[in-house]
Amino acid sequence: MLVIDCHIPGSLSLKDKRHVLRSLTDRIRRQFNVSMCEVQYQDQWQRSRLAVVLVNTEWPRARHTLENIIGFLERDRRLNILDTDIQQLHWLAD
Repeated sequence: MLVIDCHIPGSLSLKDKRHVLRSLTDRIRRQFNVSMCEVQYQDQWQRSRLAVVLVNTEWPRARHTLENIIGFLERDRRLNILDTDIQQLHWLAD
C-alpha cells in the first residue's frame, strides 16, 4: 500500500481538485493496474491524501511498482507531493 499526501496549488474549488484527481486516478489505474482513491481531506480544495493498493506475491516487484507511481506523480505539475509512505501488508490464510 502507498499513501500519498499532496497539495494541489492550482485548485480553486472542490470541482478543480476532483478534476485533477479523477484524471490522475484514471491514468494510474490504467498504467499500473492498481486501485487508488482519495482517503482523506475530501472537503479541502487544495489538499488530498491518496491510497494506492496492489496485490503481488513478490514484495520487491510490488515496491518497485509503488516507487514508479511516486515518480509518475512527481512529474505531474498539477500537484506537489508532501509525503509518501509505502507499507507492506501481510495477510495469512488459515
